[in-house]
Amino acid sequence: MAKIPDIKPGDLVKVYFKIREGEKERVTLFQGIVMQLRGAAQSKTFTVRKISAGIGVERIFPFHSPMITKIEIKKKGKVRRAKLNYLRQRKGRKMKIKEAIPRSLQTNKEKTDTSTKTETTEPLVKATEKGVAEKATTSSDKKKQKEPKKPKAPKSESAPGQKTVEKT
Repeated sequence: MAKIPDIKPGDLVKVYFKIREGEKERVTLFQGIVMQLRGAAQSKTFTVRKISAGIGVERIFPFHSPMITKIEIKKKGKVRRAKLNYLRQRKGRKMKIKEAIPRSLQTNKEKTDTSTKTETTEPLVKATEKGVAEKATTSSDKKKQKEPKKPKAPKSESAPGQKTVEKT
């Protein structure tokens, strides 16, 4: 019996299980998305779905089966449902599930992003053909620079949509 990892619906898993063919026994793997978890305690099962040659194949595995040798989690999925039956109608990219990033990694990532940022306080200078130094504009500088506003045309006294008649 394999050690049971913490799998949830939306996870991409590899399930290694034994197949008996007469006297011989071999281990094959079934890789797919966990569609649902069912049952409790000893009767707990999970359903895994994969697309094989353009056809959807689902297989139900008991958690506590002696035929399962190993369960690997390839990717943690971010879903908002306990049962992903809607995936049966989807194909290709529409069947893709976003990857869940653990909170411990999110906080570490934010810390490293802030520590690696270094801003230069000196303006970049480039020489032109005349020999006069100009400040080089970067994409962030362009965003900061505002274009001069154009003066607005005076509003007419008539209501919008009405023709204006000049008095002579």
